[in-house]
Amino acid sequence: METPPLAELPRCPAVGGTCLIALGIFAFASPEQVEPLQLDLRAFGPEPWRLLTSTLLHAGQLRGERWLEGLAHAGFNCYWLWRFGAGLEQRLGHLRTLALIALFGVAGATLEYAFTGPAVGLSGVVYGFVALLWVLARRSPSWRGAIDTRTAQFFGFWFGFCVIATITGVLPIANFAHAGGAAVGALVGWAMTERGARRSTAIAAIVASLALLGVGATAARPWINISKFAGLDAMVQAERAVANDDLERAIAWAERGVGYWRTPADHWAYLAWLHLKRGDYRSALAAQAEAVRRDPNNGEYQRLLEQLQVLGDPP
Repeated sequence: METPPLAELPRCPAVGGTCLIALGIFAFASPEQVEPLQLDLRAFGPEPWRLLTSTLLHAGQLRGERWLEGLAHAGFNCYWLWRFGAGLEQRLGHLRTLALIALFGVAGATLEYAFTGPAVGLSGVVYGFVALLWVLARRSPSWRGAIDTRTAQFFGFWFGFCVIATITGVLPIANFAHAGGAAVGALVGWAMTERGARRSTAIAAIVASLALLGVGATAARPWINISKFAGLDAMVQAERAVANDDLERAIAWAERGVGYWRTPADHWAYLAWLHLKRGDYRSALAAQAEAVRRDPNNGEYQRLLEQLQVLGDPP
């Protein structure tokens, strides 16, 4: 499938507009101004737009310290989004393409949040388009040549490289976002090439996958998340509540932040401090004891525990 030249951008408002918005946010927004767009646990409550707007952000802002990293990230994603998406938009139409961008973006962001933490960038959308075109090219004669073998192999190699870079600590990359976008993209390609009952089955598989993603990012997240910083976004909200003199809300956020199997000791120690600030010595003692259990070599945590044992009765 040939990629339209950039002069065709007005004829591809879904893909072109997405790229322009992402590049505009990179160029003109400060790191502080993008906070309402970032993904955190509020996306699964009162602020669901964060699931989608987080895909428009990238690794850094032009007005921030990580501007070069952000430029490379945004440029790479927008190049490939235009490369794959513009031709798709001319065949499928603007609204369908926009729906696919939203679907792949949300799927990737949700899977990444479920297993690690908040993600940024359009790479989940790009991988969704790659998988979609790969399935279409192999299952439908009318889509033959939609993506060439060399490009598909490059993205397979790039996926593996990103996984290795993340595991070795060279560069943290949202690999689950790539996988989530690709998986849903493949399912959409399957649905588009089926008819009748088989298409219904494919659509049901898409709906079931999205439901599983939602469960993974909410109810199942405390048990499946592999990052020790899974609760960091909740702890940030707790700190903001403290700054606003809302201690009860801060404790509520912090209790959510420690509800993960890999929660670090300092998160428990912070919860203990909040309980102590409220005068709840028994709860403070329990939280501090958990901090010591998770970091038994920390002398300061041990001393604080001993002081709490004097102040309050053991739970």
